[in-house]
Amino acid sequence: MGMSLRDWLDEERPWAAYAACRGADSALFFAGTEGGDTNTAQRICAGCAVKDDCLDWALLSGAPYGVWGGTTEHERRRLARRSA
Repeated sequence: MGMSLRDWLDEERPWAAYAACRGADSALFFAGTEGGDTNTAQRICAGCAVKDDCLDWALLSGAPYGVWGGTTEHERRRLARRSA
């Protein structure tokens, strides 16, 4: 029997159990993909204890969409270019 998506994500990202966004509406973190406002998501991330872990995961996995570790897609692309 396969692993559920939730179990896989929890195993892949154990730090997520401590994320400030846990239980928040995921649409807030993907609003920018439809030209929406990402400010609410970034405010939630600002006080998150695992923000750096989240950003590291997003950069390593190449997360193309959404707010991760307090950054938008555009901000992560810029960070990736700087580190290359």
